[in-house]
Amino acid sequence: SGGGSSASGGAAEQPAPNTVTVSVSVSSAAAGNPVSASNTFTFEKGATVYDALCALGISLNVRDSSMGIYVAAIGGLAEKDYGSESGWKYSVNGSDPMVSCGSYVLSDGDVVAWRYVTSLNG
Repeated sequence: SGGGSSASGGAAEQPAPNTVTVSVSVSSAAAGNPVSASNTFTFEKGATVYDALCALGISLNVRDSSMGIYVAAIGGLAEKDYGSESGWKYSVNGSDPMVSCGSYVLSDGDVVAWRYVTSLNG
């Protein structure tokens, strides 16, 4: 009877398995939305959330921290511009990873959202 799982032909439409396609957005509604962008990119496997942010082509201000890459400003909107707890956070597929954006390796289909918050709970 078989039940073979070998694929035959028709693979030309599939993206190469060594790439990931992700969407990334930046929003700053908490600050009146001076910075806003979104796009979809394809990267080689191993790309990080930071790579996706860089691909948007917005000016960034980053620094190294004990946790890894820390994004202090995007598009000129910086941490602490709207109070001592304000700054940039990111989520992947709706949840906030507890690792640096430079350490989070993307999977195919991930949705990355950067948002400006005015409190640590934002």
